[in-house]
Amino acid sequence: MKLISLFLRNVRGSAAIMFAITAPAVIMVSGAASMYGFEVKTKSGLQAAIDSGVLAGTALGASATEAQRIAAAIAAYEQNFRGSGTFVTDDSDYWVEGGNAPKFTANKWVVTGTAVANVRNPFSGVVGEEWLNVGSLASANKLQSDPVCLLGLNSNGAETIDMRGQSVIKADGCAVQTNSSDISGLNQQGSPSLSASMIGTTGGYTGTGYDPQPMKGTIPVEDPYKDLAFPSSSSCDYHNKKVITGTVTLTPGVYCGGLTVHAGASVTLKPGIYVMMDGPLWMNSTSQLNGQEVMIGFTGNKATMSLEANSQINVTSPISGTYMNMQFMQEPGTGGDNLEFSILGGSTLTYDGALYLPTQDLLVGGNSVIAASSPSYAMVAEKIRVQDQGVIDISYANMRDLEVASAGSFGYGARLTK
Repeated sequence: MKLISLFLRNVRGSAAIMFAITAPAVIMVSGAASMYGFEVKTKSGLQAAIDSGVLAGTALGASATEAQRIAAAIAAYEQNFRGSGTFVTDDSDYWVEGGNAPKFTANKWVVTGTAVANVRNPFSGVVGEEWLNVGSLASANKLQSDPVCLLGLNSNGAETIDMRGQSVIKADGCAVQTNSSDISGLNQQGSPSLSASMIGTTGGYTGTGYDPQPMKGTIPVEDPYKDLAFPSSSSCDYHNKKVITGTVTLTPGVYCGGLTVHAGASVTLKPGIYVMMDGPLWMNSTSQLNGQEVMIGFTGNKATMSLEANSQINVTSPISGTYMNMQFMQEPGTGGDNLEFSILGGSTLTYDGALYLPTQDLLVGGNSVIAASSPSYAMVAEKIRVQDQGVIDISYANMRDLEVASAGSFGYGARLTK
């Protein structure tokens, strides 16, 4: 019994010695693990706050200044990270000091931010420094829409895309955008309908006939053809050309004074470039014009296009060369004041390229129809107006396998990029 008692006393003594030896190590490991856990928790909270800041700043509409974006970012950060400028002790035994203010920068609508928090280490007497720094950074950019096939360029005026009566715009597989910053840049009156994959307006919109609902504050889409040179028109090939009756075949060239197709007459265009100079392409009642792989340009005084009373145009655009996929092209700034490309009185315009009117309006009304198909932009105009029971029906499709760049997109909302 005495031997057993002595043995037990020796074991207990050894345990005490072992505990004394290992306790500091255990405390260090436990403290380090606990501190590491809180550091991770703090960094997660800091990251969430800086993320919310850059998203809030970027999400502001196109008209917001860089200063406004930064202010919105700071406000969102401060709402989401309570350690900014204070000590936080309610959730932990540790102190978090946000003495270093977050830094946000804005470049156009892209907002970037960084932030640092100081986490106090109560185990600093045993392991580590008294204060540990944790930092986070983030950057946000705009989301990008589906390709835009119908674009209203006017950036300031009201009703850049204007729909009235029972008019219809349908864009299959692509987006619609108006660059106007006006509160009614996208306008509806009566009971029209506009459907597209996405609808954007840099300003605001009126009316309810939209599918889906338009996004406001979108980033304007730059004029995609502003650098495309207009065809040469230094000399005239034809003067005041008129087709009075019957069926006539015409050849490419510069038509000074324009081209008039009288009631009931029919015109076939050979492939090539046709330029209406100082006069319109004017389609009278029930007249017809057809052409394969043609581009029709408009320049000079009164150079525009007018379809009246059940007239028809059915054309396709070039499949190669400088004007591949360009169907109708107005030279910017020409034509005169208040001119409109007008399709009225039950007329029909069918084409498969781009209609480009940088400084003229497009008007569709009186039960008329535009049917367009394009693998890129189908319609780009200063303003687009659809009235009565007029219809614009666009298909975003590459039916002829053309090697053209996809249409651009508008920016909206915000997404994290870093």
